[in-house]
Amino acid sequence: MSTTLYYFDGRGKAEIVRLAMAAANIPFKQEFIREKNQFETMRAEGKLLFGQLPMVEYEGHHLVQSGSMARFFAGKGDLLGSNEEEKLKIDILFEGTRDFNSAFMPYGFLGFKEVLDNAKATAMPRYLPIYNFILSRNGSNGHLVGSTLSLADLGLLEVVLSIEELLSEDELKPYPEIQNFLKTMKSNEMISKYLNSDLRRRKNDEKYVTEVKSVLY
Repeated sequence: MSTTLYYFDGRGKAEIVRLAMAAANIPFKQEFIREKNQFETMRAEGKLLFGQLPMVEYEGHHLVQSGSMARFFAGKGDLLGSNEEEKLKIDILFEGTRDFNSAFMPYGFLGFKEVLDNAKATAMPRYLPIYNFILSRNGSNGHLVGSTLSLADLGLLEVVLSIEELLSEDELKPYPEIQNFLKTMKSNEMISKYLNSDLRRRKNDEKYVTEVKSVLY
């Protein structure tokens, strides 16, 4: 059975799910929700447990909650660690990336420059040194835990890609471990394939913000 992701035509809360599916080599297609009636129909049909997107149709199931879906698909790709200690470390570091990423999620919805200015003043000085240290402590091998790709890596990658694209790669210069991490991630075959495919949606712009608001409000 095919796997289908339902979301708006942007990254948002679905991006970590896309990254997890791509890294686990799970082929998927996308259905974009552009009109309010599409959204309301899905809710009326009981496909959205909590009345929210994203949703993934997988083997006859309607999966929701982006973090849970990311973990589920990461598990399919053996990206959750090889033992209990690794699993715990990966989960802790992944949750940290979700807090970090929340600084960039409102991009466009609460302004463009305003959101980036706030991220530069608060989240980036807080989280980048921590993850730079964790990467160094793990042996400077381009991974947060162990020596193979994990869900924690995918979570950090999402944020670092936002910094690189929305601000500048120069923002990463004080953090050489982060720079090495980004290089390592981009050299991963599955991740590289995804990032250079049509599955990777564009950054938020006025059109996207307007479209999402028209669906939700």
